[in-house]
Amino acid sequence: MLPWQLPLLCLASVLSLPVDAATRPLTILGLVPQKSDQNSTIYSSPDMIPLACMAVNDINAMGILPGYTLMLNISYTQCDLSEGVWQLIQNVILSKPSPDQLPIMFLGGGCSSSIEPLAALTGRFYSATQVSFGSSSPTLTDRVRYPKFFRTIPSEVQTNVLRLAIMKAFNWTKVATLYQTEDIFSVSTSDFMTKYNQLYGSANNSDKLFSRSFTDDPYIPLQQIKENDVRIIFIWMYEDKAVHTFCKAISNGLTGKNHVWILPGWYSDKWWTKYPSLTSDCTISKIEQALTYALVVDFYSLPSNTQSLGVSQYNNSQFLDTYSRYLSSFRSVSNSRNSSPLSCSALQQSTTTATIDPAVSKAEMNLTTNFALSLANFSYNNTVITDAIFSAMMATNFSGASGSVTFDNVGSRNGLNVLYQMISDPGSGLIQKQIGVHDPALDGTVLMNRAAIMWPGGVAPLDSPVPKDVFLTTALVNTFHAIITFSILIVLTLLVFNIATLGKPLIANSAPHINTLIILGCLLLLATCYLLGIDSNNPPPDPQHINTRYAIICTLRLWLLTIGFSLSFGSLFGKTWQVYRVYTNPALKKEPFKMWNFSFWILGFLIVDVAYLSLWTAVWPFSRDIINKTDTNDNLIQHIEHCSCSNFTYLIGALYVYKGLLVVFGLFLAYESRNVKYFYINDSRFVTIAMYIVVILVGIGATISLVLTQNWFGDPAYSLAVSMVIAACLSCLLILYVPKFIYMAKGMDTMVVENMKEEVVTAEGLQMGRTITEQPSVCEMRTTVTANDTVEETKTSGNPNNGSDRDSGVDENVADSPESNSNDASANVPMDIKQDV
Repeated sequence: MLPWQLPLLCLASVLSLPVDAATRPLTILGLVPQKSDQNSTIYSSPDMIPLACMAVNDINAMGILPGYTLMLNISYTQCDLSEGVWQLIQNVILSKPSPDQLPIMFLGGGCSSSIEPLAALTGRFYSATQVSFGSSSPTLTDRVRYPKFFRTIPSEVQTNVLRLAIMKAFNWTKVATLYQTEDIFSVSTSDFMTKYNQLYGSANNSDKLFSRSFTDDPYIPLQQIKENDVRIIFIWMYEDKAVHTFCKAISNGLTGKNHVWILPGWYSDKWWTKYPSLTSDCTISKIEQALTYALVVDFYSLPSNTQSLGVSQYNNSQFLDTYSRYLSSFRSVSNSRNSSPLSCSALQQSTTTATIDPAVSKAEMNLTTNFALSLANFSYNNTVITDAIFSAMMATNFSGASGSVTFDNVGSRNGLNVLYQMISDPGSGLIQKQIGVHDPALDGTVLMNRAAIMWPGGVAPLDSPVPKDVFLTTALVNTFHAIITFSILIVLTLLVFNIATLGKPLIANSAPHINTLIILGCLLLLATCYLLGIDSNNPPPDPQHINTRYAIICTLRLWLLTIGFSLSFGSLFGKTWQVYRVYTNPALKKEPFKMWNFSFWILGFLIVDVAYLSLWTAVWPFSRDIINKTDTNDNLIQHIEHCSCSNFTYLIGALYVYKGLLVVFGLFLAYESRNVKYFYINDSRFVTIAMYIVVILVGIGATISLVLTQNWFGDPAYSLAVSMVIAACLSCLLILYVPKFIYMAKGMDTMVVENMKEEVVTAEGLQMGRTITEQPSVCEMRTTVTANDTVEETKTSGNPNNGSDRDSGVDENVADSPESNSNDASANVPMDIKQDV
């Protein structure tokens, strides 16, 4: 059927009704918003015309207007302002209609942008009543500009009450409004913001309510919404802009389980599929995925099946059946809603046409009774008749296809609001499912069917992450404190052992004073582990001093960790350096270890540390700072406290570089001197092993701990840092002392016998478990030859003058040298040695 045949068929169906020949036609001009091309997907509502004809036919058939026949002329406005004005001028002026053809009322249209100027013309210039079925612009409530305008849908601002009720129901306060820069949308958004401020207070809402607008491209407003982390987004815009907006929102990550979009309810069915040219950046399937779980605010349009539908006496089922027959006869494709053959606009078209009839009937009765006039005397200059029609419209009260029909004082329909949710149905695709009803006249509560609501994960998204103060887990801290305490007891035991056995040759020849400094350094490092477990929750401080206490703890952590590392690692470094000197200069093997040489290294490390830390503490002191970390998976915004100071990155970087170079240099020294045996540091090979382990643990631990700390992994960072410190300290000390325990357990530490003079012999000449006696003329030496796995006993006359060699120490390689195995070796024997029985 051609487009122009629809209105002709409608008129033909009216004229074919059996009416009295004496009846007078009353003409209504229908302004249809669709384009004349019925195949166009933009503003296409093919169900409007058949529904209007259905209502006109029922009115005329029932004889509600005795003596009159209701006529309907239809014009296409195409939702265009200029086209709408042109159709009005053509039908009222240029066509020079006869009095019988002069429109007494105007029906339509559906687009606010084109209806606003038409409503101003019909109301102020022609003083005629106009009834719209789809214009929800709040601007049309202005009775000065639009004195005789009515609409059978609520104003867009009425649904704002529902929007605020939704926020209250789901405990949302942080929201964004995104609207197209059109009067209808800007006024609606302004009204929403006014109501929002009245509900939540105008103060301190700058970080709660974000309003953004756009003319053509919504990219920048969406970016701003994303930057402010707004998850609840209300939109006011036309369908084509909505498609464009969702494509941009998908690319910006503003869709998904943490975001909720609230849409107006007057969009057509499957509107996201009608603009293929706008979906180049995304696909229809992606838009449908983004729309899933979105909310739709609308007015309540369909009463229960048992309710009577006004003068036509249709109930819900009967109305649908009759409408289907009209739709079939006009060969029209319905813009269905929720997969039914009835759309929202169709219901309002029928209701709007039905609304005109009782108003005209009441006006006729009023004119006849009070003014001795009738509608046959209608003209635009007769204000008595036009005012009578207006008054009858204001008094309208009946039950129509979409429920009770009454108007408020500005011509907007009173009624219920309804809340839908877009749900993916396996059989029908994306559909709208009713989840709540709202009566604006009540306290603003939404009667919600919460069992029907579907959310990702079963929980409504939050408007913003929930603030949560993140502290170290108390159980974890207590566990590590127990481990630290046990470790400190072990270290103290080693300290007592080291002091108690200073007189033992085995301990005396292992640089025991250096070992004491290593132990003290480890104690400081372990004490630092206690401080790492102290935050604003473990234990809770006085709120007035929380910042001061935390700053002091941060400072102590830095000082103890740095000084402890210098004492422990610096002492290992000093021992390794002495062994390396022996490696580079074998002549030093005969020289005892000089403590002042070692003290120079330790004192130098400590002076550098104290100077650097003092400057740091004085110029860039620590403070307590809170870092906000958003966890999108759990919808949390974690408040994490940490130590902060100016230029922290540069300061800690310089300290890392300084200590790192020492560690690398110490590793080099340990590797180079790994095979050196030095009598005065008899645990040199264990020092080398300890150096390797410390370097590995410090390198790995410092790197991973720094990464975890920068990413604010509290418990893992704390666990790793404490574990690495404990492992480094215990491994270092146990490697140094366990071999000593083993030697002493075998009785190999009895180098000093009572009433005997202690003698220092070479490492090769010394065997554990022997004592030294002075023999003025005879020396007995027993040598174990490990290379040949044989034992040779040699007796020779000794030279008593060689006793001076005993105090100086002899090269450990002397016993292995060829000269020591020759027959002339007796000249080099320093003392008499015999087995201690």
